[in-house]
Amino acid sequence: MTTQGHVLRVPDFLATLTTEAVVHHLDLTPELSDAPPPGPTAVRIAVSTMDGLLSDDAVRPAGWDDQEFLLKATGRIPLTDRDRVELGEAAGWFPLLG
Repeated sequence: MTTQGHVLRVPDFLATLTTEAVVHHLDLTPELSDAPPPGPTAVRIAVSTMDGLLSDDAVRPAGWDDQEFLLKATGRIPLTDRDRVELGEAAGWFPLLG
């Protein structure tokens, strides 16, 4: 499969679509107070995708839950000064996905 000039294997393409769906689901939930969160399997795939976009030397701050990680990794919420300190050089890579 070709996407934006890149060739993706089917599992990677499905992970990309899942990540996009989870992020857009999170975009909608603040406006829908009774909305259920995205499914845990889909969230794990999205988190794994974002982890894969980080350098092998970078680790997300331990205090971030999965939702916070996804929102910060996509630029939906900004990094705090503390986040920048904890991430070090990796803070410059955020958002990981726009």
